[in-house]
Amino acid sequence: MKLLALDTSTTYLSLALSLETETLVFHECVAQKHAERTLPEVSRLLAEAGFALSSLDGIVFGQGPGSFTGLRIACGVAQGLAYSADLPVTAIPTLDNLAWQAGDGLVQVCFDARMQQVYSALYRVGPDWERLSPIAVVSPEDVSLPEGVSMLAGDGFDSYPQLLADARQRLPLSPHSRPHAAAYIRLAESGRYPARHPREAELLYVRNKVALTSIEQQQARNR
Repeated sequence: MKLLALDTSTTYLSLALSLETETLVFHECVAQKHAERTLPEVSRLLAEAGFALSSLDGIVFGQGPGSFTGLRIACGVAQGLAYSADLPVTAIPTLDNLAWQAGDGLVQVCFDARMQQVYSALYRVGPDWERLSPIAVVSPEDVSLPEGVSMLAGDGFDSYPQLLADARQRLPLSPHSRPHAAAYIRLAESGRYPARHPREAELLYVRNKVALTSIEQQQARNR
């Protein structure tokens, strides 16, 4: 399949364009410049490949959780491109991406949610790939490690060193700490995620409240 994948859930802009025999990638920290960098970099990848957008089979994007503004940019760009070229869109959770990058085994993912919280979920990665727990937003001290976990994944472990500190001494931490567009393509090709009309593209925020009051912020710091 010829797919374009994009992720703007972190400070990185991650793009991947799958061709018949190779995948072109742009994966770079752009800070807060996703809105101005995404479309030009997509155009560059298409030009490098010699493909028209309409020749693709679909658009894949990271639906969250992650940066509130970043998620909206990814969804909006994916919908706009899909509408313009009459293509379907596939939305994939960011934590699924991190788990897949970690490799086979029982994987605990913790992704930095800011505000002294992490997005967390448990996965079994392999031929019978599955998410074993809902994606939830919790305080680092509330993350528990089930028996049998073989790998930790996500930037939450670096953002909050106290997070499962004992487990980190005996379990490997995946080197892939943030979502990568090339992994979205592999996940989309697995057939586990439905390709939908662009109007049905949905975001996965997880956190209902995206901002804390000054009092709540102080309470979080004092925990």
